Amino acid sequence: MTNSAAHRAAAVPSDTAPFLQQVRIDYGPADIFSRFLLKALAAAEVLGIRLEVGSFHDLVVANEENRDNWLPLLTIFDPRKSVVTSDSAFCVLGRDASGRVVAAHAARFFDWSDTTFHDEAESLRLFYADPTSMRLSGERCIVTAPSARTLTGHVVYSGAAWYHPAFRGLGLSAILPKIAKVLAFARWSPDFICSVMQESIYRRGFADRFDYPVVDWAVEMIDGPVGPSLRVALVSMDGMHAITTASNFLSDDVLAGDAITRRQRSA
Repeated sequence: MTNSAAHRAAAVPSDTAPFLQQVRIDYGPADIFSRFLLKALAAAEVLGIRLEVGSFHDLVVANEENRDNWLPLLTIFDPRKSVVTSDSAFCVLGRDASGRVVAAHAARFFDWSDTTFHDEAESLRLFYADPTSMRLSGERCIVTAPSARTLTGHVVYSGAAWYHPAFRGLGLSAILPKIAKVLAFARWSPDFICSVMQESIYRRGFADRFDYPVVDWAVEMIDGPVGPSLRVALVSMDGMHAITTASNFLSDDVLAGDAITRRQRSA
């Protein structure tokens, strides 16, 4: 399928949630993406979650308020440290019935036509608007993952994935990351979508759940905001795989029933 900008608004019912009214599908199959978003939002609602395209201020605040169960937010998504604009990034927040943020995911677009993930991460340009003045004392990033040198062109970094402990084990991790990837493709048609993943999370099968076919070791963040040393895998996918992600989600007739069952068991 050829990626071409069609500038088509998502075809959704007039009574659809505000989330969908903020969505514009400039790339990819509008019909598949629209139906995917409707189903994904409904699945989240079954779990007691209302999704919204939120602000990065709210993302930062939620991270700070939940530091006991959420690592410090990577500065990639912190407007105080990085250039995060509405044209180059978005975040999806999930709120419970009380309005409290209980889930999050974000994505940011990078034009790396003349560089690579490897170079941007090791120079800390991936993390800071001005690494020279903003990096912490001794902070550095060491990238040995071979695929890091192949992630070039238009690349989306997808991250800030978090679920409140009260909402873990219900299936949200099979919903929000997929929404982020589909929205990223619909907005930017990236060549690649990538992220990093802790080994403990990888060993629990989340690379597959997040639809990343490429898992490569390692990226090590040293003396940065997340602590003295954090070794993670570089996970990635071809941007076009987002269409497959949406199509597979639509064909999964078990998802909604499983979500209801998991919610009932947790009640």
